[in-house]
Amino acid sequence: MIFESNIEILDSTLREGEQTPGVSFTIDEKIAIAKALDVFGVDFIELGHPGVSPDVYEAVEVLNELDLNAKKVAHGRAVNSDINDAVAIGVPWMGMFFGTSPLSLKHKFNVTKSEALKRIESAVKYGKDKGLKLRFTAEDASRTDIDFLIQVGQMVQNCGVDRFSLADTVGCLTPAKTTELVSRIVSEMDIPIHVHCHNDFGMATANALSALEAGARCIDVAVSGLGERCGLPRLAEVTVALTELYDVRGKWNLGQLPQLSKLVDSASRLEPNANQPIIGKNAFTHKAGLHVKAVVKEPQSYEAISPESVHRKRHLVIDKYTGKAALKNRLETMGMSVSEQELDTILKEIKYHPEKVAWEDEELRRII
Repeated sequence: MIFESNIEILDSTLREGEQTPGVSFTIDEKIAIAKALDVFGVDFIELGHPGVSPDVYEAVEVLNELDLNAKKVAHGRAVNSDINDAVAIGVPWMGMFFGTSPLSLKHKFNVTKSEALKRIESAVKYGKDKGLKLRFTAEDASRTDIDFLIQVGQMVQNCGVDRFSLADTVGCLTPAKTTELVSRIVSEMDIPIHVHCHNDFGMATANALSALEAGARCIDVAVSGLGERCGLPRLAEVTVALTELYDVRGKWNLGQLPQLSKLVDSASRLEPNANQPIIGKNAFTHKAGLHVKAVVKEPQSYEAISPESVHRKRHLVIDKYTGKAALKNRLETMGMSVSEQELDTILKEIKYHPEKVAWEDEELRRII
């Protein structure tokens, strides 16, 4: 049973949505989208990850100044620099994340479970000492050992975290598995549970609704299902399903959906069906720097199935979300070797051109 008084919607169009390959919103577009989301009636709006690039930092600053009813959230890693960004901008909430699965611990961080707990604890305490409201996300929670996941959740709860979020990072959950996972975590925790579902197998909306049935408080969505690879649950599908199938009388202005979708579709300039599971153009395309860095080391870090199994190829996008590891990998595949200083200079040039949604090899050669 879904208790409508507890349901909250977090929209991630401006953050995860901009991680869609080929998408880069202007600040004016982000302002228009944020205002439209607020009129629609979402509870949280993720403004972006300030540490990504100068234009994202500026956008988060501008968006944070808007007079919105929705709670404003900055996205960031469990590191002091990202926490300091959120504090400097003055965003009330920070969505802090750290990968907890064996793949994440080994290939992203090269740490043991105990070392991971210490890093998470330190970051959470630092953020709370700075006065932030925190939602801690266990990235790749769906592939994390359940006992360790509970240990992480209870530890961050004891450190003062306000919300605990479970991320199905590669979209490998089913509705039944989602129910089992969320029910167990809800029974072990005293703070509200959020769920972040990906659509790699086309089950993001079903899994999100199952999470609410199992006792989750808040689910992440995006307009038109934007997001890495195959994206997130669609705002329209989730809110209309809750209204019509579950008889939930939310505060959502459903009549706003066509206008909101048209606004985001126009700003994203995304090809039709680009993020369709399995066969869409973006299904095996990785964009965010942290994602690409991990995929280069171990593709399973952000892929539930290999592209080769369905006769597809993996693509790694270079744009403003790119990190040093991803850029270095691309240059090496081009047969080019650069110094660390040159790498920093090239990366800075890329991040100062947010309008470019994909840097081709020849363009990178021209920079060098």
